[in-house]
Amino acid sequence: MKYKAVCPPEWLSRSAVYQINPRTFSADGTIRAVTNELPKLKELGFRVMYLCPIFEEDDSENRDFWSTRQKKSETNNPKNPYRMNNYFKIDSEYGTEDDLREFIEEAHRLGMRVLLDLVYLHIGPNAPILKRHPEFARQDRDGNIICTEWNFPYLDYTSDGLREYLMCNMIYYLGEMDADGFRCDVGDGVPTDFWVEACRRMKAVKPDSVLINEGSNWNNLLKGFDSSYCFDWHVNLYKAFSGEISAAECRSFLERLGNEIPSGAKLIFDIDNHDTVTDWPKRTEKVAGHNGMEQIEVINYLLDGIPMVYCGNELADEAYHSLFANRFHMGRFETTDRRGLETLDYSLRRQEIMKGLNTLKLESDILCYGSTVWVDNSAPEKLLSFSREYNGKKITFIGNISREKAASEFNAEFGGRVLFSNGAEKISDGTIELEPRGYVVLEK
Repeated sequence: MKYKAVCPPEWLSRSAVYQINPRTFSADGTIRAVTNELPKLKELGFRVMYLCPIFEEDDSENRDFWSTRQKKSETNNPKNPYRMNNYFKIDSEYGTEDDLREFIEEAHRLGMRVLLDLVYLHIGPNAPILKRHPEFARQDRDGNIICTEWNFPYLDYTSDGLREYLMCNMIYYLGEMDADGFRCDVGDGVPTDFWVEACRRMKAVKPDSVLINEGSNWNNLLKGFDSSYCFDWHVNLYKAFSGEISAAECRSFLERLGNEIPSGAKLIFDIDNHDTVTDWPKRTEKVAGHNGMEQIEVINYLLDGIPMVYCGNELADEAYHSLFANRFHMGRFETTDRRGLETLDYSLRRQEIMKGLNTLKLESDILCYGSTVWVDNSAPEKLLSFSREYNGKKITFIGNISREKAASEFNAEFGGRVLFSNGAEKISDGTIELEPRGYVVLEK
């Protein structure tokens, strides 16, 4: 028997989540710079803004408390967005509390929702709260602080005081700053009962607020979390479009996933995020090419879940980003050249595709409520094909993930109105021909 997951509110299930890392979003690197771009993002149809941590960071120069990735970045930046110094204060790198308040107010004025990033597994070694309450950090028998694999002090959830402190932090940003929910960094590492209580308190303040788990413990979807990340999906996409695995293997992964997760679960399907652009030698855009990346975006929007778009993907950005690079410590990394990209032909096409996908996601009952039905084809190693079906209607995707031309016959009847296409040479009842990275989306 499959247990039923928490059902996210429609504002989330009918939307894509747009991830904003202020450090890479633009050369300015501030909250205010993001606020200025909100009208353009609204025009593209984005309605959920997820802001990477903008709270005060520990600026310790002691490299014993730097993560391996931070050291490898060669940016020589002591500040890590995921190593907090003060949860109740905005880091001056990004702006002020008023800047965050104005960002949220402007987003709401435009009909957008705002998610903030909570980092509750660990904390910075110099955090003032640890000086007042050393019991908030895990310690060994000798009183030495215990650190995570990233060299950050663990928070100790056996402390009732810590739990109350963090609960107050959540309610502050939800109630006083009017945020709409949170993405919870390494949520599986924090005791589930903390999130259960957090969810109860959140709903009392704002009933349609949400919690998104950066984790893969599907049981948490039964106990308060509205969604969880699907870590392995972007890995499969990356491998598929780099030629390491076939379309058939992608399908097998998604079929297994559908059998594993609780009934009704809506997972986050991302392509790039702040971690992948930092750790991978190449952006997915570089590996897949513009046509391949376009197809990937289409796939992610049509899956039964919630697509996440990393800032710059909507412009077909290929810049080499790093979580640890900012305007003070750039090194060899880049930021998104928004003004330079937005008028280029391939970027204009991507923007139109994203606009169309966001509109479809918002308006389509099929994508919100429909079941996934896999469509067999005669070229399973190259072609991925599936339908979303609801109330007698369906949307069908057929895509060639390979670098070679592919043709196929289909056992199932398909056809109807073309919603999106690229490189589809021939479409008729039962047959299709697709260019490398070509795809088509049909509604019937």
